[in-house]
Order: sequence, then C-alpha cells, then structure tokens
Amino acid sequence: MDKKSIMSRKTLKIVLGICIVAVIAAVAGLFGYTYMADHNTLGRKISVNGLDVSRLNAQEAEDKIVASFENREVTFQEDDQEVYRTTLKDLGYSLNKEDLLSKLTDIQKQREENRKIFTKEENVDLEYQIEQNEEQEKQALDISNFGDKKRKASTDAEIRYDQDKKEFILVKQKQGTEIDEDKLQTMVETTLNAAFDTAILGDVITVPVNKHVYISPSVIATDDMEVKVTNLNDQLSKYRSTTVTYTFGSETVVLDSDTISSWVKAEGETLSVDEDAVKTYVSDLANKYNTIYVPRTFRTSDGNDVTIEGNEYGYRIDQDAEVTQLLEDLKSGTAVTRDPIYSSSGYQRNGTDDLAGSYIEVSLDAQHLWLYKDGNLVTETDIVSGKPVKGRETYRGAWPIAYKASPYNLTSAEYGYNVKVNYWMPFVYGQGLHDASWQPSFGGNRYKTNGSHGCINLPKDQAKLIYETIDAGYPIIIY
Repeated sequence: MDKKSIMSRKTLKIVLGICIVAVIAAVAGLFGYTYMADHNTLGRKISVNGLDVSRLNAQEAEDKIVASFENREVTFQEDDQEVYRTTLKDLGYSLNKEDLLSKLTDIQKQREENRKIFTKEENVDLEYQIEQNEEQEKQALDISNFGDKKRKASTDAEIRYDQDKKEFILVKQKQGTEIDEDKLQTMVETTLNAAFDTAILGDVITVPVNKHVYISPSVIATDDMEVKVTNLNDQLSKYRSTTVTYTFGSETVVLDSDTISSWVKAEGETLSVDEDAVKTYVSDLANKYNTIYVPRTFRTSDGNDVTIEGNEYGYRIDQDAEVTQLLEDLKSGTAVTRDPIYSSSGYQRNGTDDLAGSYIEVSLDAQHLWLYKDGNLVTETDIVSGKPVKGRETYRGAWPIAYKASPYNLTSAEYGYNVKVNYWMPFVYGQGLHDASWQPSFGGNRYKTNGSHGCINLPKDQAKLIYETIDAGYPIIIY
C-alpha cells in the first residue's frame, strides 16, 4: 500500500513536469510564432480599408491593395441592362504607390513597436492619392465600347408652320440617346468619386447611362417661344381677314383676303408678305388708273375724238408710298377703305375718267370755250387765244387751273405791258384765262391778227361766270 502510494507520487511529479515543460514550450512557441508573424510584416489581424493584409509586409500589402483597386470593376447600366464593363485600371485610375508604401511602412513600424501576443482585429483607413490618366480614360470611354445600339439624335425645339393646321406650332424638343463624351466622362468621375468616398476598395461600381450623359437638344422650348407662336398666329389671322377697298370716285377696286393670303409667306418661324407681289399689284393699279403724263383721248363737244399729247392734268399713284401703306394696311386685320396715295391728283374722278363731267374745253381752231360742271354745260363763249406766231401761241394740252386771283395785274418785261384784269385763272407757263376789256370782239379769226401772248381772252361776263364756277385744280383741255 505504501509502495503504491510512493509510485503514484513519482508519476504525478513526472506528469506535472511534463505539463510544465509543455506549457513552457507552448509559451515559447507562441512567442516564436508572434515574433515570426509580426517581424517585418504589418502583423496579424489587420486590414487596410477593409482589405486583409495580415502577415504581409508593407511592399506585399501595397501590391495587394493596388491590385484590388485597379481590378475593381466598373459597369455601365443603360435601360437596366449592362452595356459595358471595365476596370479602374483600364479607365486610367491608379494609386500613388510611393505614397501608399510610405504609409504602410509607418503602420508596420508602429505595430512592431506595439507587438502583442494576443491582438484584436484592426482596420486602418488610409487616404489614398488617386492618380488619373485622362487620355486612357477617354479611350476607355470611347462610344464604340458601348455596344451597337442604334441611337437617336436629340431634336431641338422649334417654331414651325403646320401646313395641315394652317397655323404656326411650337414643336417641343426631344431628348435623344446619342452619348456626349464630355458628359459621360463627368458622370464617370462623379460616380467614382462618390464610390471612393464610401469605399476605396470594394464591390463593382455602377455608372448610369441615361439622359444625363446624352447629347442634349440645343434649343429648349421657352415661354418666349410660346408667346412668339401666339403673336405669329395672331398676325396670320389678321392677314387672312384684311381687305382693302380702293376708291376711284364712285368706282372701287377690292383687294380681297384670298389674294392677300396668297401673298403671305409662312416659312419656319417667319411670317412675311411677298413684297414683289404687292409691288406688282400696285403697278398694275397704277397702269390702269394713272391719267397724267400719258396721251389722253378726249371727246370734244362736237362729238369728235382728239388725242392730247401734252397731258399734265390727272392722277398718278405714288407707287413706293402706296406699297409702304398697303403693307401696313395688310397687318391691320380690318376692312380698309381709302383712296390710293397719289403723287399727283386731279379735280375729281370716276374710275379711269378723271374729268367726271367737270372741265373747261377750248378749241383753238374754233376759237371757242365750253365750261362743264358735273356733266352739265354751264356756259360757252367765243375767245381770243394767242397769236399763232412763235412765242405767242397758246399751248395745247391738259392742265389744272393753278389758282384764281381777282383782280390781278398782268405784266411782261419782254412784251412791255402792265394791265389790270378782273379775273385771272392761270393754267401753264404764265398762260391763263382772263377777261380782256381791250378786245372789241371775240371768236373768228381775230386771234390771227390781234391774238394774245398765249392767254385765253374772255368777255368780262363770261370770265366772271367761269371764275365763280371753278376752283383751283379744275381741268382745262386745249386742243
């Protein structure tokens, strides 16, 4: 019994010794492992920006971090589908290795100085210096890398005349799908910077390909364009509702809205009137209704037709002024009624007839005068006209009476006379109608021997009647 007890104690001592040696060996092994794991490495249980770099030295950690960063994938998503996948490295992004190695070396030294047998998980977040190769990025973002999708060009907002609707409309801009390389690059940089702010190393980065990277329309619909469309249609409506009625005495000529509409030109966002068409219209009007400075056919009181070449009486449309006024009238949207604008006007007219029954008719051959008023013969009388010699003949032609004067002194330095008349009615070049008390008789061939210096001499009572009947502008026709 005593012998067994003694043996057990020996055994116990042996076992205890073995355990102590084992513990010592284990501790020594642990110290050895710790030394080996931590010596010239960043140590155990350490991550940099979430990437495990345990038991790696600074250089090895740098290589791992750089590889992880450069191999980080970037995917481009358009319409919920991937259209392109690449890496940060292919996009021209890299880390500054010198800066990274310096920071990792500092971490390694710090951890060696604070080596522990038992350590906890540690993550160190470093601020990396990211470098960018813009030329490589542009190559990686070349449009050819984004598949063979048929892309539509953006269209600008525009004001357009709609032939079917017969009005101006505002066509809104449309966003196309053609990629703007500059916008795409901006989107990539914005997306990557946001991803880097969250995690420099990590999962796939998704870049959206949407309207923010498409080529935008150059012209966007605005309120000003809406206002312009309204104004254009308002003016178009006015053109279509305008009429211009020209009055030629009792005769009228109507420029209707259909004709005006045919002159209106609506192209793109411009509305105008064909000025050449307006000028042609006014020219045709003038050719028909102008009566001055053109040969005049006149039916005499004897019923014969004579042609008056020296025609300086009548109407003449001022075509330039009329075109300007007509263009303004067309904008009014109203029914305009007026005379044409004349550069020369007669006494009165009825269509192309610029006498309208009121005129003085003088036949030099018959030495007779007729006065008509509104188609009625007021009076007729014999006369004495200019002596038919050079410088004293009465001019043949048609003129307006320039003015009236009563009494009036007739003088001539050339012929040496100064006489007073009671009624003076000049018509052209110093010649006129007047009473002539010195003439004992009128008519016949008296003018051939005792004719005037070009004036038409009248009996006093006839001169008075004519003077009281006519006004300035009254036409006189002498043939």
